[in-house]
Amino acid sequence: MRDCIIVGGGPAGLSAGIYMARFLRDTVLFDAGRPRADRIPRSRNLPGYPDGVTGPELLDGMRRQLDHYEVEIRRDRVTTAQRIEGGFRVEAEGGAVEARALILATGVTNRPPRIPEDLHDEGVARGLIRYCPICDAYEVRGKKVAILGSGPHAVAEGRFVKHYAEDVTVVRPEHAPLDDDGERALSEAGLKILPSHRRDIRLDDDWIVVEMEDGREERFDTLYVALGTDPHSDLARDLGAELTEAGCIPVDAHCETSIKGLFAIGDVVAGLDQIAYGMGHAAVACTEIHNRLPGRRG
Repeated sequence: MRDCIIVGGGPAGLSAGIYMARFLRDTVLFDAGRPRADRIPRSRNLPGYPDGVTGPELLDGMRRQLDHYEVEIRRDRVTTAQRIEGGFRVEAEGGAVEARALILATGVTNRPPRIPEDLHDEGVARGLIRYCPICDAYEVRGKKVAILGSGPHAVAEGRFVKHYAEDVTVVRPEHAPLDDDGERALSEAGLKILPSHRRDIRLDDDWIVVEMEDGREERFDTLYVALGTDPHSDLARDLGAELTEAGCIPVDAHCETSIKGLFAIGDVVAGLDQIAYGMGHAAVACTEIHNRLPGRRG
């Protein structure tokens, strides 16, 4: 039985791998997908990068750092997990692994607008489509910004962006309702709202253009997508861990779930979706695991 299994190869999972290796713990890390961080065109709010860093650059540096240590990296995907006596067993495409502790760093997926994938990716690369105002609203200060979404999430995101940009408009997705309370909340926050649902989104030079069902068109410097995320918490559910209504994993102060020995870190955890926050989760969880485990590997 190994000391620890880490599922997920984003910033949180890679940080956990580095910590466990430096604790001299026998660790297996499953890095099978494309982390959400890989799509970041450039982040400027991560400490230590005065000129910012792209997602691929950050992940490459962390993987190279992990290469200095004795951690088994497996590129296959974990399919199921179960509790066994003394720990956990995960089944993967390349075979099963057992360990005393299990860390889930499985992340979330953003719900994108219904537009062609190549158009979406170009918009993200050029900063015309964004997902994280906490990460980069500083870059849109003074610009004309749209928030694509409805309900409390869109209102909250609009209020946040309003701190940076005076001209903020909420754009409703296709056929998404907005009740009287939502209209009132937008008005009280000083946010505009387009009168009908959006029909199309396209790029035009340095603008993102939103076409509405009533034929009206509006041009924006940036569109924030506030359609929510889908947490990758299936393994936690299979193990019987408690989940929030949204499907995220609640954890205690040590990043432990409701299942003893099962830890969750990064964006899949209920809370703030930030790279620095996920790295902090990794430090907390790995230190707790190390302090609990007996002895050390030979």
